[in-house]
Amino acid sequence: VPIGNGRSIYLHCEGTGSPTIVLISGYHDGSAPWSESEPVAPAVGPAVLPGLATTNRVCAYDRPGTLDYSTSPPTITTRSTPETMPRTASEVVNDLESTLTAAGMPGPYILVAHSLGGLFALLFARTHPAQVAGLVLVDAFSPKIPKLLGAAWPAYDKLLAHPAGLPQAREPGWEVININRSVAELADAPPLKAGLPMAVVSKTEPFPLPTGIKGLKPSVVERVWNQTQKQLAALEPGTPQLMATGSDHYVQVRQPDLVIAATRLVLLRAEPSLRSTGTSGQPG
Repeated sequence: VPIGNGRSIYLHCEGTGSPTIVLISGYHDGSAPWSESEPVAPAVGPAVLPGLATTNRVCAYDRPGTLDYSTSPPTITTRSTPETMPRTASEVVNDLESTLTAAGMPGPYILVAHSLGGLFALLFARTHPAQVAGLVLVDAFSPKIPKLLGAAWPAYDKLLAHPAGLPQAREPGWEVININRSVAELADAPPLKAGLPMAVVSKTEPFPLPTGIKGLKPSVVERVWNQTQKQLAALEPGTPQLMATGSDHYVQVRQPDLVIAATRLVLLRAEPSLRSTGTSGQPG
């Protein structure tokens, strides 16, 4: 999808029916995890994207610098135009809004966001409130994490930007997000629209963090992460926090049925507002 200034973004969509569901991947991930399924029993497939596409238009995309899992081993995507790094959440949100507009995908959208994608989804919802009908945060990164980690945050930030064991992280064009600046952008944005339907889906298994990193204790990261999952659910009264028992961080891959169910719950709760705007149940 051409978005101007000679740039293009890779967008993959399936299904018909409104509202359009937009899937936002986590740090360094392209669109592929939403189409992959490796369920942990008793969870079952299908994967999130095709599962939701049975009733709605569903789209996922590759941010510049993210991993393309269609190659073996994965490579940095060439399907979206490379960008100078680091970037900020506002730049990511602007790209997404431009992509959806250029592709002719009208809002309002249901945003389903994983990990750091949650930060982007929150900023999109707060800066484009009329374009967002609901949010599903899948083990999402909270803007409160840097402050809560305190002195341990710089080490964790560095680990997030350049994960151990990924040679792609040393290549030019690798996605790097200035999280500190992105959190500040979110703090300066308007508040979330009151009454926005939301759901939070959280893992139960710990991160496989490396030990021996100076100033960073995996147990502290885990405690803070779990604390902020509850805080994300508290953003809107009545928001359920669904625990993906037995799942690691990639809940959309390990328990796609739970993410699909959470999204359908948000769709159901968004139905009254969608009817009032005339966008509910129309072909996409």
